[in-house]
Amino acid sequence: MTDFEPRKRRRPAKSCEQCRQRKIRCDRNVPCGPCTRARSSLGCSYRQSFRSPTPDTHQTTLRASRSSHGAVVAPSRPPISEAHGDDLTGSLIDTPFIDSGRGDASNGSSQLSAAIRDLQVRLQHLEERLADTGITQPSAASDSAIEQTLRELCSKVQSLEQRLAICPESTRTLREELSITAMPPRLHTSAKKMKLFGPTHYTHTMDKFQLVGSLEAKGPQPLCPKLRAELTAQTKDMRDLRRSVKMQQTPRLNDPVSDLRDTIPARSVCDELVQCYLRTFEGVYRILHIPSFMKEYQQFWDQPRTTATPFLMKLALVLSIGTTFRSEQGKAGTDYDTRLTQTWIYAAQWWLTGPTEKSTFNLDGLQIFCLLLLARQMGPPGPSPWLSAGTLQIATAMGLHRDSAHFPSLSPFQTEMRTRLWATVFELVLQSSLESASPLSMPFSDTKPPSNLNDADINPDLKQPPISKPNTSQTDTSLQLLLHQSFSLRAEAIQLIHSPNRIPYQQAIDLSTKLRTTCHTITAFFQSFTTTNTTPSPNSLPYPTPFHHKHLLTTLHRYILHLHFPFARESLTTPQYHFSRKLCLESALTIASYNPSTDPSAQLDDFSRLVLTARGSLRGPLNLDIISALALELTTQLEESPPPPSPDPIQTPLATLTTTARIPILQTLQHLQVQSAHVFQALKTPSLKRYIIVSALVSQIKAMEAGNRNTQTVVYDTVRECLGVCQGALREMLSSSPSSFPASSSAGIMMTPADSGASGAGIDAMGVEVDLGLGTGVDLTVSNMPLIFIILFAVFRFPLLVWGFEYLLWKSGLIYLT
Repeated sequence: MTDFEPRKRRRPAKSCEQCRQRKIRCDRNVPCGPCTRARSSLGCSYRQSFRSPTPDTHQTTLRASRSSHGAVVAPSRPPISEAHGDDLTGSLIDTPFIDSGRGDASNGSSQLSAAIRDLQVRLQHLEERLADTGITQPSAASDSAIEQTLRELCSKVQSLEQRLAICPESTRTLREELSITAMPPRLHTSAKKMKLFGPTHYTHTMDKFQLVGSLEAKGPQPLCPKLRAELTAQTKDMRDLRRSVKMQQTPRLNDPVSDLRDTIPARSVCDELVQCYLRTFEGVYRILHIPSFMKEYQQFWDQPRTTATPFLMKLALVLSIGTTFRSEQGKAGTDYDTRLTQTWIYAAQWWLTGPTEKSTFNLDGLQIFCLLLLARQMGPPGPSPWLSAGTLQIATAMGLHRDSAHFPSLSPFQTEMRTRLWATVFELVLQSSLESASPLSMPFSDTKPPSNLNDADINPDLKQPPISKPNTSQTDTSLQLLLHQSFSLRAEAIQLIHSPNRIPYQQAIDLSTKLRTTCHTITAFFQSFTTTNTTPSPNSLPYPTPFHHKHLLTTLHRYILHLHFPFARESLTTPQYHFSRKLCLESALTIASYNPSTDPSAQLDDFSRLVLTARGSLRGPLNLDIISALALELTTQLEESPPPPSPDPIQTPLATLTTTARIPILQTLQHLQVQSAHVFQALKTPSLKRYIIVSALVSQIKAMEAGNRNTQTVVYDTVRECLGVCQGALREMLSSSPSSFPASSSAGIMMTPADSGASGAGIDAMGVEVDLGLGTGVDLTVSNMPLIFIILFAVFRFPLLVWGFEYLLWKSGLIYLT
């Protein structure tokens, strides 16, 4: 730099290019005189000037360049010749857009590149201005100032280039420190079942406990071989009994109910069951239009034989869901109600996916599909990920994911119902995706949220769309809108939970913070609503109840729990994840606080009945992910501060504090253990896994608190005792339960309603009444089956040969007659 000499440049040419080629004098006109007199076909053109831009032009170019790269525009500076060297370079480096510590790595790289290009342009500008001055021997003062400025600029350029090379590597290292490896997939496979366990499955947490190896039926087990052999035999016996109970409780249907009207109970029972559904799930999952449904409901009782099949399917599924929340069971008891609801579910699923599939491709079919998904979660047969994905495909095939404004032919009523159903479908798909191992597949959607309207504000004859009420007004759609506000957050949380790559910790914290804010908003909504004293209209939904509050909070807290569960499992070795332990414990205790009371004389509310009978995520506190979260916190605390080997009469304040903090968590876990036993003992539900696991966990935690080093033996004894209790309960179910439904014939099956006032006559539990079109029903019991076959053989001959052969096989017990 000390030997630097300004490079001389030629003056720019002012003549036109044609005169310069002919080497003649140009008068610089456009066109010039020589080109005009020459009558040349070539036009007269001038070369653009290469003179350096002025300082004002230079500042404008820099601002445009920075704005195009999304950088912060720096304030305008004085010309270089008037600025001091330190101020010139310092002001450039201190601008905000050069700070690579802010923003992500891509923005930092582009900003640094823009800063380097800025410096290069300014260096060139200095060189050009030095050449244009025409000073061959500048003074010592100006030469020193220019050289100092250029030297500092070159130093800053080199420093920025080094930072640009180091920045991506440092950013990547920082992100790796605050991320965690995604949970590896796990596949359960057998001859009858194959299932992929997702990151939300409880088995990933169960690996942290010592009882996993104890409960494993396969693999080497060097400790307690006698106990293990005994447990293996008990487990095999229990599985056989459980399989027999499930086969007995499942109706064997070939073609479900041929005449669904004859299975509907009396109107007094139906009125109660319909209200049970409307006051619970309809407020959250908007599926029906209440005035239209009640109008068809009245027509059904006035003229039952003219009722369309889609409404019968809706009514059967509404009754099936309402049975869960009915305070009193039917005359035939709980077992009969369970079989009746299963029959309704199978009939609706057959109608949706059977030979009449094409006739279900409409809003009625989609409503029945959504009701079917809810009804399956109220008990057997349980949730179906396949059907949940099917609703999304059907909804997109029907165009519900596109804004109704694209279809002017739709009426305002159809527009609003399509919007509500699209929001309901996505809620059900979100629920299914969180439970399963499949990530959320979100199609493109430009549909607006549902309008804040009452059902009475819209009807099929409406010509103009009504004006949506303010968000502060309470309507029939308020709960759906309240849950829909967090839809994008929960969708992003599912994508993060199911991510196959590393999970950024900061992103999990940000999402959980926003979800907790939504929980506070929901609580504030219900607190403000308690001051309302108005009465709902007959054609509107009942007002929100504590059931809705508990259901919404349980839904959102499960997302928070699964967002931080991977980090909580690693918190024992990585203290930076201690905040995840706190959030997991907070969410698990919040959900577990809604556990039903263990007092047998206490009256159960709607949410308690749902917890005791539902399947899948609707179990709420009795889900195994809640149980495993509480047990993981207790075992982690015991590993962090293990009890002394011998009882110490003098405990430190810290030991007393940790022991006291574990008491409510352990009591909650024991409460869940009692309810798990109540599910299969009192409710006659063969759901045994939860009871065995929670009992083993409680025994392990108590053994660790007592300082017992042989926790494996304690777990073996507990599991052996639980298996004995389960076997006794299963034998009682087999002896007390009535025989399964009779085999249905091609003409169908008619079931006794829950009340003697139901439409259609009742039949014996062991018989099937078949209408052969002869005016009277023929009782197909086992005693007169051969006679009927002889009569029918004379009429139909060859086809009945096959049927007769099947009957003989059925009588011999080789096959089931279906």
